[in-house]
Amino acid sequence: MKRLIAVLVMVVSVFGTRVFAEEGSTNAASAATSPSAASTNQIKLTVIKVDSEEIDGENARGTNAVDGNPETFWHTQWQDASPECPHEIILQLAKPASIKGFTYLPRQDEEENGTIKDYEFYVSDDGKDFGKPVKKGEFDGGKNKKTVTFEQPVKCAFVKLRAVSEINGQAWTSAAEITVVPAE
Repeated sequence: MKRLIAVLVMVVSVFGTRVFAEEGSTNAASAATSPSAASTNQIKLTVIKVDSEEIDGENARGTNAVDGNPETFWHTQWQDASPECPHEIILQLAKPASIKGFTYLPRQDEEENGTIKDYEFYVSDDGKDFGKPVKKGEFDGGKNKKTVTFEQPVKCAFVKLRAVSEINGQAWTSAAEITVVPAE
């Protein structure tokens, strides 16, 4: 009986892996990555720094923004303090790459607290000097994924998303997923 169960488990595992591979599921690929990094459009991102994250009232660490799971999210501190905007998250690419934009997925639960309104997006070769933003703008409301493209592709090793304001004028920032769009 134990052998039969073991064989069934193995068959289900192989079949499940094949289904995910055929669908090209990003979540399937990211499930095998560490909690602090996820594969996004073939570019692995790792959280280097966030200016604020909520770890007492809920699990809203910065690493949630790149874990490949849209049900988790990064949220700035709200339990014992609510630092004002702007807020930022710095991400490192697994290896330097040319990118032509980024995506931002707001939190996907029933709340909209922390949804970014005004943003600035920066790139860097060393993770220290980010210079001027390569893109500034304003996101529309709603839970849909927002894709931002640049005028020209840029090569970088680090990116920084800076949330200048929140959709309802509150102090917080949140993100379910942040990815970069590779240049082709």
